[in-house]
This record gives sequence, C-alpha cells and structure tokens, in this order.
Amino acid sequence: MENRNWLSPHNNDFWGERFFNQLIPRTFGEFFRPAALGPSVDLKETDQEIILEADLPGMNKEDLDLTVDDHVVILKGETKRDETKEERGYHLTERRYGSFYRAIQLPVEVKADQATARYRQGVLEVRIPKADTAKKRGFKPRIEGDTPPIQ
Repeated sequence: MENRNWLSPHNNDFWGERFFNQLIPRTFGEFFRPAALGPSVDLKETDQEIILEADLPGMNKEDLDLTVDDHVVILKGETKRDETKEERGYHLTERRYGSFYRAIQLPVEVKADQATARYRQGVLEVRIPKADTAKKRGFKPRIEGDTPPIQ
C-alpha cells in the first residue's frame, strides 16, 4: 500500500525535489541577494579624492539615484526585470522587482559639488575630491625642547 500522508518524509510529492528546489533558495547567497540588502561597495581614499565603487549588475543607470553630501554618499536604486523563455514544450516568465538604499559614511569631508560618476559594465564608480581641510591631515609640527640632543 502506498503512503499518502503528506507529512511523511517519504512522500515525494511534497518533500521531494520540488520542495527543495523551488521553495528553498539553492544557496545561502541567493537568499541574501543584492536587491534585498543593497550593492556591495568598495571605498578607497587617496591623497586627493575618495573613490567609491558599487557592484550593480543588471541595473540600468536610469534606475539609479545618487546623492553626494559633505560626509555621506546616498545610493538608491530600483530594478524591474521581466524575462521570458519559450522553448519547445514550456513557457517561462520570471519577474524580479526590488529596491535598495545605502548611505555610505565618508571618512573625510569632501567637495560634494565636484563629484563625478560613471556606470560601466555593472559597476558604478564615484570620484569625489577631498575638501581642502581633509587634505591637510597629518601635519608634523617641529618639536622644541630645553635640552640639547644626546650624543
């Protein structure tokens, strides 16, 4: 006699391949995809500027909203993608919608009005010149004292 109890771990109709492949994400990383958490960001500092790079694969530049302030970069975006596949015997349509918001604190004050941005091959690069006060970090004053140097 065949087991028809849907709670049974041996019932292939519920606990089989369909359950694990369709209802549970295939990988941990797929569950926490960038559309849910925001893009991966690299922040670099040179003597003259701050360089921010954000990974945004599959996005259109028109769907990005970028704001640069004196101490923060705000990056927002929304993706709307419909993919249709038609092959012999089946028709598949997948829709992906998602938005993100990232506020990235900058390590120094910048000249926000001189920021430039470029989006190429899924990577947004933002270059922001440092404010003059930020460039002057690291001044070494001369140390004076009463005693002559030891020989």
